[in-house]
Amino acid sequence: MSRTIAILSKYPPLEGGIAAKTYWIARGLATRGHEVHVITHGLDAGREYRIQGNDEPPEVLPNLWIHRPKEEIPWHIPEGDENFLTLLDLTIRIIQEHKVRILDTGYLVPYGIIGHIAKRITGIVHVLRHGGSDIEKFLKGKVLGAVLYETINCADVVVTDERHKDLLEPMNKNLVLQPPYVVDAEAFTPIESSRPEQRLAFIGKVNYHWQSKGLYHIAEIMNQLEGQFECMFVGQGKGMSDLQSTLGQEVVSNIIWKPFVPPWKMPPLLDQLDALFLFESGLPHPVVSNLAMEAMCSGIGIITDRTDFAKTYEGLLAIGDEQVLVVQPVNPSLASEDVMRWLERRAGARQPASQLVTYCDYLTATEALYSNILSRY
Repeated sequence: MSRTIAILSKYPPLEGGIAAKTYWIARGLATRGHEVHVITHGLDAGREYRIQGNDEPPEVLPNLWIHRPKEEIPWHIPEGDENFLTLLDLTIRIIQEHKVRILDTGYLVPYGIIGHIAKRITGIVHVLRHGGSDIEKFLKGKVLGAVLYETINCADVVVTDERHKDLLEPMNKNLVLQPPYVVDAEAFTPIESSRPEQRLAFIGKVNYHWQSKGLYHIAEIMNQLEGQFECMFVGQGKGMSDLQSTLGQEVVSNIIWKPFVPPWKMPPLLDQLDALFLFESGLPHPVVSNLAMEAMCSGIGIITDRTDFAKTYEGLLAIGDEQVLVVQPVNPSLASEDVMRWLERRAGARQPASQLVTYCDYLTATEALYSNILSRY
């Protein structure tokens, strides 16, 4: 049965895992015949973390709409950023005009809170989702604690994973466990290509805490690779100038620097690569990386600094023995030698990790979730 669904979340041209996840799940549900309304920020939001250019998805779906606030808030005292209010107003209007039955929010702040208020005003069924950083920064950090408690407590369903179940269950018993992300394997399919050089990349935000992502060490390892290698950084952010200044002109000049790409251009970008750097030991908690899963499903190798990297993806992917290389980033010379030997062993092979949960399974589970909620009303 087709349904009318609103998804309130980050969406391109905003960069990041939540925006990409929204893009893929919205398209997936629309291809199954549902009427999907994505409610998101205006095109000027995000500044340093906004994908540049006017790229549009290659395929326009007739039952998928993207709604963005258009009106400006008149100047008033005290003047401030009123994005929250414009998104709330737009959400209520879309619910009312399109007779939306379900509002699915993709991140606690501000979307989950807006969803909670919209539920109070319109009676909409609210499906609340979260990421990883919102749990750490806001819920565990006790920021906006009162409103987040009410948001979680009053949601019709909270979609979470095994790792966060015990934290959320005291606030809401209606939990549904889903993987944090599932790759559309039809989009991310290995393509064999022959080229003389090996291509390695870092892809992601270069934000104010770029040091915790090991970006300096990644660049130093890239700089010490010997032979036919092409290395690139694909990203943007407030920390970019600081990173490049710290590296120095010689290292910077040996790396290709590219801006963010939208989700629909990520599969062809990964097709050009042999390996992806993903250093996470400096982060406060392990994360399931959308990008890592997309790369592994595309047959790309992962270079990490975490010995427990594969454990994070248990139950999601079956990862081959040679698909992941663990290096010690504090010794760039030794790490670069390890990378070269590992790439030689892989010999350009693009064997994808096997999905233990398919994209089809994920969409079917989401449809079942919607049906189960609506059956209560």
